[in-house]
Amino acid sequence: MKSIFPLLLACLLLPPAAVRGGSYLDSAHGSATDGVLRPVIGNAPPSGFGYARGNCAHCHEQHASIAGTEPDPVTGPAYFALFAPNFDTARQTGPYSEADDFCFYCHSGSGSAQPVNNNDYSRTFGCGVPDTTSIMATMNQVSYHNLYDIRAFANGRFPWFRGDSNPCNGCHNPHLARRNQGDPGDPTFSVMSRPTDHFSLWGTTETMDSAYNTRYEPPYCTGGGTDREPDASATAAAGRAATPDYVTFCTDCHNTTDTIASTTLGRNVRPIDWSGSGDKHGLRVMDGGLDIRPPFGAAGDYVLSCTDCHEPHGSPNVMLIRRRINGGDLEGPITVYQTPEWSFACKRCHQDDQEAVGGTANAWRYVHHSSTDAPYSGSLAGRCPVCHGPGPPDAIDCDECHYHGAVIDITEGNNAGTTRRAF
Repeated sequence: MKSIFPLLLACLLLPPAAVRGGSYLDSAHGSATDGVLRPVIGNAPPSGFGYARGNCAHCHEQHASIAGTEPDPVTGPAYFALFAPNFDTARQTGPYSEADDFCFYCHSGSGSAQPVNNNDYSRTFGCGVPDTTSIMATMNQVSYHNLYDIRAFANGRFPWFRGDSNPCNGCHNPHLARRNQGDPGDPTFSVMSRPTDHFSLWGTTETMDSAYNTRYEPPYCTGGGTDREPDASATAAAGRAATPDYVTFCTDCHNTTDTIASTTLGRNVRPIDWSGSGDKHGLRVMDGGLDIRPPFGAAGDYVLSCTDCHEPHGSPNVMLIRRRINGGDLEGPITVYQTPEWSFACKRCHQDDQEAVGGTANAWRYVHHSSTDAPYSGSLAGRCPVCHGPGPPDAIDCDECHYHGAVIDITEGNNAGTTRRAF
C-alpha cells in the first residue's frame, strides 16, 4: 500500500482557506463580545473547558455529556444536541420555570446559565421605567404568549418547524436574531424572523415607514410631547423609519384565515383584519376623531402598529396590553376582561370626559353622546337600550363594543344595535 505521507504533506502546504462565519457571528448568540457563554464550559480549565464566547458548544453538546450529566446520557442527547430539553410539552399554561423552555436557561435572570437582561417593550422601546428584567419574568405575568399554543399552531403549518422545535423559534431564529436591547432605535438589530420567512431577519428594512409612510404616527415616548417611539426618536419621521413593520409580522399568524386556539382563554383567539374593510385602528377609513389625543388628530387617518398597544411576550394586563402607551403609564392594571379598567388603556389615545370637558375621570358619556363627532348623538340618542339594556342607562365596559373584529350598527336592520362578535 502506498504511503499517504506525500498527500498529507501536500495538504499541509496548501494556503489556508478563509474562514466563513456567516450570519451567526453577527447574531446576538454568536457575537464575540456579547454572545453565549455558559460558565461551565466557558471558564478556563480546570473549572471549565475554555470554549470561546459565541461558540456553538455553549448550547449544543456534541457528545451529550460534555459538561457532566446534562442531558442525561441514559436517554441520549436532547433534541438538536442541546444541553437541556428544548420544551416541556406537558406545560400547557404558565407560570413557567427555567426547565420548561430551553431559552429560559439564559433568559430567566439571576441564577441561570448565562443571565441575560431583557426588559419588556414598554421599557426598551417605550421609554418606561424598568419592570421585569428577563423574558421568563415578563411571560410570568397576567397575560403572555402561551408557548404550548404557539407550538401547537406552528407544528405542521410552517415547513421548518418540527414537533421537537422550541416555541420561541416561531418568532425568532436563534442563529440570526440580533441584540436590539443595546440599540433599540436601530431596526437592523432585529431579533425577529417572520414565521413564513424563518431564515431571514424581519424589520431591518421592512418598517412602518416603508409599509404605511405618514399613515403611521409613532406614539410619544418620554411623555414630553415631542419625541416618539422607539427609544425617544427625535421626530415622527425618524420614529416610523425605526419601527419594524409589526403589522405584517404579527398577521403572519393573527389574521382572518388561520385559527389560533388559546388554552389560557379557553377559546380561539379573535381574528385580526387590518385591511381597509377591517379594524378602524388598521387601514379602515376613520369616520370621526372621537376626541383623539396628540400626536393623533381628528384630521388624520391612522394605521397603528400592533406594539403600540400590545407587548410581544407578556404583560401585567390582560390581552398583552402594554403598561405604558403613548408616552404615559396606565393609571392602573387591567386585570379582568370585562371591566371599566379598559379605560386606562383607551384614555392614553382618546380623551375621557374629564380631559374633554372637565367631567368625570374614566367616564365616556360626553365623548360618545355630546362631542362634535359623537357617534351616538341626535336621533340615535333615544335608542339607549340598544347598548345599555333596559332601564336607566348605566355606563358600560369599553370591551362591550371595542375589540378586534367588533362591528357596531345601530342604524339599520332588524338586529340594529347588536354587536356581531368575532371570536
